[in-house]
Amino acid sequence: MLDTDLEGLGPPEATEYVLAFITTLKQTEKARAAADEEAALWARRVELARSKGEEALASQAQVRLDQSTAKRAQLDAELADLKGKVSILKEKLARLRMTGGKSIDTDLLLAQLEMAVGKKDELSKTFKDEESNAALDELKKKMGR
Repeated sequence: MLDTDLEGLGPPEATEYVLAFITTLKQTEKARAAADEEAALWARRVELARSKGEEALASQAQVRLDQSTAKRAQLDAELADLKGKVSILKEKLARLRMTGGKSIDTDLLLAQLEMAVGKKDELSKTFKDEESNAALDELKKKMGR
């Protein structure tokens, strides 16, 4: 199942599912803002250490700045992904609410039914029909005598 698939969910369940994605999006936005602040802090510390001539300290601060920048880039990618998914989910939720219920995939339902009970045995049905017709013909012959 894809993250953006609301198939088989009713409006209340789908709403809850979409809200969970929106909550994750908001949390990721807050984490991204915190990563911005952390990167800015370490950038100032790098500059401070360099202005004081403390290259060893500046290099340690630069490592932390690089880590903060990498974390920020990762959060940017997550945000882009989540924003796309939330947009798709909102559209699907609106359509689901308009239809007012669960959507049914008939092909999936048929496949599940066939897996549960097996495929229809056409040959046996044909032979049963022929046997029934033969028995009926035999009965008609007896009645005609």
